[in-house]
Amino acid sequence: MKKDPDAKEVARILSHFVNCMGNKVEDVVTALDDEHRTLQQGITKFCVKWLEECAKKHDSKCFDLRNQASAELGKAFVERIEPRERAMPFI
Repeated sequence: MKKDPDAKEVARILSHFVNCMGNKVEDVVTALDDEHRTLQQGITKFCVKWLEECAKKHDSKCFDLRNQASAELGKAFVERIEPRERAMPFI
């Protein structure tokens, strides 16, 4: 499967944002709330996929103290919510 060339750039921008202590996540969340509803659905799908990836890290023990909480949250998420319930329809 061919990777999206923009994926690395999006990851870099997101990483840069969360790495700056002065940035407020709440401001981004509020800004996302103003986006088109279909785009919000896509953003939720992105977040679900990230939590599923974190769960894989927990299962394979590929985490340390820096991302342990993410791995544990991802694991709890996938254990409590069935895959069919995690699927985001495109409407």
